Amino acid sequence: MEERKSGAKKPARQSFGGQKRPGPKSAQHKFGAQKGGERGSKKPFNKNFGKKRPRSFPQEKKEPDRLRYPSQNPYDELRPKEPALPKGLSWDMLSSSDKDALRSLSREHAENVGLHILAAYELEGEDLPLALEHAKWAASNASRIDIARECLALMAYRSQDFKTALKEFLTVRRLNGESDWVPFIADCYRGLGEPKKAIETIRKESQDASAESKLEMMLVMAGAFADLKDTKRALKIVRSMKALPGLPLSYKLRACEAEQTFLFMAGKKKEADAMEKEIEDMESKVFPEEEEEEGLVDFDLENLDERVIEDLLS
Repeated sequence: MEERKSGAKKPARQSFGGQKRPGPKSAQHKFGAQKGGERGSKKPFNKNFGKKRPRSFPQEKKEPDRLRYPSQNPYDELRPKEPALPKGLSWDMLSSSDKDALRSLSREHAENVGLHILAAYELEGEDLPLALEHAKWAASNASRIDIARECLALMAYRSQDFKTALKEFLTVRRLNGESDWVPFIADCYRGLGEPKKAIETIRKESQDASAESKLEMMLVMAGAFADLKDTKRALKIVRSMKALPGLPLSYKLRACEAEQTFLFMAGKKKEADAMEKEIEDMESKVFPEEEEEEGLVDFDLENLDERVIEDLLS
């Protein structure tokens, strides 16, 4: 884990760290991560999140031997502007629900699009611009398939191309009607300099969202108020979030990091610095050094009192 710099000032516009991540190697961003690089290289992955969605992507990732065989592209030659697929990808790496989502296409076309979706998520953590190219190819060749459009939305979001990301997230919402993308949509408005629109979107859409999405909305809304220089309301939201009974530790960590950010923004450096040890202790539990990719994952939200969240979001 990279060393955290105590007292370092954060930029005024912090990225919502969207935790909804269908791909196998997404570079998650915690709230409070600076644009120049995250404070920690290991990021939480919500194992249970995909279970709520009929089209989680992919639910289980099979590890191929990359030195033995190339990607199983059904076409013999790359078409114009088609990015080359990385080695080791095959159709059977897609979840059954994602295969079903692609079955409205011809067999060869479905396999080709599916492989490019896989490539985008595979490359996201190591070559985001190339991952974005694969996502664009998939979306342009399967414009009415929600998993192709959500792949592009996520890659654009990670690339901080909020204009493209917003367009794609809104399209995905129209295609499948899911409300769990609302935190991303709201945060795109923040990225485009429209924090009031972000708050308005959350207040309008929060009622039908899952408990986990509501927690994400709290972080986005707090960030939006901070964008508006209303650090008092931003602090109220994240402190109320921290106090929620049954809140997973990974969310408590993100709330603490957001609180520290807002304290710096409010000029309360002494209070912000005082939170450093608490944050470091939580980081060591959420991102244990001995684990390569997955730290402590504690997303049991069954006992979370959503009434408190709804009061804050409304």
